[in-house]
Amino acid sequence: MRISKFTHSEKVRMVLESLNTNISTAELCRKYNISPPTFYQWKERFIEAGKASLNGRSNNDMHKNLQKENETLKRIVGELTIVNDAFKKTLEGHKK
Repeated sequence: MRISKFTHSEKVRMVLESLNTNISTAELCRKYNISPPTFYQWKERFIEAGKASLNGRSNNDMHKNLQKENETLKRIVGELTIVNDAFKKTLEGHKK
C-alpha cells in the first residue's frame, strides 16, 4: 500500500477548494502535483461520505454493521466447516 504524501486535512482542503472556486481540476492537480485520477478518487470518497452522512449513516455506523455482518459470516463458515467435516468422516466410514 502506497503512503500518501498528503494528510487527510490537506485532501479535504483540496476537494473543498475545487468545489468552492472556479479553478479547473487540471489547474488544481498541477498546483498540488497530483494526478487527476487520484483527485477524482478523493472527491468521490468525500461526496459519498457526505451522502452517507445525510442519510443518517455515519462511517462509524457502517463500520459497526460491517463488523457485525463479518462476525455472522465467520460463525456460519465455522458451522458449515463442522458439518462438512462430519460428512467427510461419514463418507470415509462408508468407503471401508
